[in-house]
Amino acid sequence: MIPRECKRLAEVDFPIAEVSRHAAREKSIRHGHPSTLHMWWARRPLASSRAVLLELLLPDPCDLLCPEDFKHRARQLLSEIGGCNPGNTDLYLRKALLTFIGNFANWDAAKSRKYLEVSRALVKAAHGEDLPLVVDPFAGGGSIPLEALRLGCETFA
Repeated sequence: MIPRECKRLAEVDFPIAEVSRHAAREKSIRHGHPSTLHMWWARRPLASSRAVLLELLLPDPCDLLCPEDFKHRARQLLSEIGGCNPGNTDLYLRKALLTFIGNFANWDAAKSRKYLEVSRALVKAAHGEDLPLVVDPFAGGGSIPLEALRLGCETFA
């Protein structure tokens, strides 16, 4: 389990260009996307909700307090995904996690069983058996609670 004092990935970097591109594309998907179930006037893109949540749930591997168990497991998991080379340094691992998150923002990857399994396993590697609780008091269209559930978290909205 990651210590409270350990920085989260979102505190040091975010693949904003990649996530923004996928979030903009997501607005035009009209077939097979959860946003087509109902129209909410202030719906947040699932791509950005998914990316931000994952970055907030994962530790920064370059932080001195980041557990070695997490780094080892993250390297194993990211090796299973093409295009995410975790290398053998903490900086390479950080870059690989950011690449994974940027790719996972793409709806085509987010509905892939492999990406979903790896994202859930990363959250589990960071938090152990105690599933993190994600609370969204202003749930609106439900983008944040939906993506938190997909990442394997408990949610309260």
